[in-house]
Amino acid sequence: MSLQQNLSNFMNTIRLSRNQSITEFAEEIGVSRSEMQHILKGTCNPRIDTLKYIAKNLDVDPATLILPSYTEPQQDFALLLLRTLDAFLELPEDQQENAVYLFHQLILLMKKR
Repeated sequence: MSLQQNLSNFMNTIRLSRNQSITEFAEEIGVSRSEMQHILKGTCNPRIDTLKYIAKNLDVDPATLILPSYTEPQQDFALLLLRTLDAFLELPEDQQENAVYLFHQLILLMKKR
């Protein structure tokens, strides 16, 4: 898969997870709507400084934007995991400790299979 397609897949996943229009997403990222359309279609060859700018605005490592992308089920799982982590971070500290303990117990159960 090409670097352009990897970028397209990553950006589409983020935009869809936020339920944003192309215009809203472009404004948030700080690029023009037309440039965002090219990125989302995989027809854009952004410069390195543009990738760094986008990554900074998304708070991700620039390499993340162009690394090989996930399959659709993997993307769905990754989004679910990210949402779970967001919810975890909103818990009080004592509940976080309990959640970590329960997660550990789940891993141990799965290990026995």
